[in-house]
Amino acid sequence: MRRPVLSLELLGDRLQLPDRVPGGSDEARHRAVLRVLRRAMEGELTQRQRQCLELYYFQGLTQEETGRRLGVTAATVSRHIKRARERLQQVLVYSFPYLSGS
Repeated sequence: MRRPVLSLELLGDRLQLPDRVPGGSDEARHRAVLRVLRRAMEGELTQRQRQCLELYYFQGLTQEETGRRLGVTAATVSRHIKRARERLQQVLVYSFPYLSGS
């Protein structure tokens, strides 16, 4: 069973980004965060992490379906997704300190 496909913006929701951030327009800040997120996906994640994110979030496959497509277990997919989200969160907090919540 396919899951609904998520956009890059919704992946940001999974990374616990705040609704409102200081300075500038919300739209401009949102675009800046998405730009950093895209670059981080390309430069900070392993190929396997990117594949897992692509299949799971953007193509809407389940972790089991993603695993079958990549030849790994669902648990491995889950681990790649978790590590990718953690790394993306680190990059975003480094780039936008106000995202840390402190």
